[in-house]
Amino acid sequence: MATQPDQDALFDGEEEDVTAEQGEALTVPVEERRLVTQPYDLSLTTLVDDIRRQRLLLSIEYQRKYVWDRSKASRLIESFLLNIPVPVCYFAENEDGTYEVIDGLQRIQTVNDFLTGKFSLRGVSVVTEFEGLHFEDLPLKEQRRLGNRTIRCIVITDDSHPDIKFDVFERLNTGSAMLAAQELRNCIYRGSLNSFLKEIANESYFSQILGGIQNKRMAYEELALRFFSLREDLPSYKPPLRQLLNSYMRKHRKGRPTEDAVKIFEETCNAVHEIFGSEAFRIMRDGKLGAFNKALFDSIMMALSFSDRGAAISKAGEVRTLREELLDRESFQTSIGRATADRTRMHGRIKAFATGLTRLGVRCELPDLPEL
Repeated sequence: MATQPDQDALFDGEEEDVTAEQGEALTVPVEERRLVTQPYDLSLTTLVDDIRRQRLLLSIEYQRKYVWDRSKASRLIESFLLNIPVPVCYFAENEDGTYEVIDGLQRIQTVNDFLTGKFSLRGVSVVTEFEGLHFEDLPLKEQRRLGNRTIRCIVITDDSHPDIKFDVFERLNTGSAMLAAQELRNCIYRGSLNSFLKEIANESYFSQILGGIQNKRMAYEELALRFFSLREDLPSYKPPLRQLLNSYMRKHRKGRPTEDAVKIFEETCNAVHEIFGSEAFRIMRDGKLGAFNKALFDSIMMALSFSDRGAAISKAGEVRTLREELLDRESFQTSIGRATADRTRMHGRIKAFATGLTRLGVRCELPDLPEL
């Protein structure tokens, strides 16, 4: 009987528990566990000026969209006018020295909007004499006082270890709609590779093999990232998987996979569709299609990507039977069930499908993997 799959193994297209993969232990040597922070008390005027000069980046794509209504925004401005302390904001330093807001976007955006005249005060409960006024309508004394108010800002410097930084971003990622790991990568590692993953997510040859799951949390982008990350150096893979995905995006941030790699990805997707249709990565349970299984995706996609795909298509019926036979094996069930990011199970499930293809007479040039 199959083990109960873990969160990394599957999802059903609905909202995932995005905290699940945060439990995976990071592989960071003690001597490299470096987090360098610098506190600043920045005036509101300085913040607005830094935003204007693009020294402080309001990464709306990374954060949830600005959602405060003007009443809530006005209460924040009222707090500054009354000199009531507000929560700390967190910035991340980029390689070029610019800062990105990683926690506190709503507050910083509100400050910028008010001081640049984008809204007037609404619903204030104490400074009622300023109700309906824009910043430039306030008495000069209040304008100066407000501009000189400060927010404590903690900057996570670029000297920090990148995996520790990502862990901090996850810890700061709280609220009613926490961002999934790929949504975090979407901003932290913005660049050509990130744009490429979005392009791939819109390709019909890819989406048609994903069993109808919805791309609500950048699920398509993360699956494509899994493929390219694992295929780049499969023998050297070691968990946690999220660390591998982060590393790949960081390493290739300003580039994209080679033309050959993209061609192999497209051909592999087409082969999967020819052989399995849209059900390759969903397992039948009680006569119904079950959840999408990410670990099964790894197994089939990796093995086919190193195989003679034309030969596999010509033996489509036998390959489908191979899949069913593997799913009946307890060892294979385990490899796509719990702790799927474990190195032995990752290599085991891929090798199992590749070995099966070879037995069918399909040439498979899977790189040498460590003995299980």
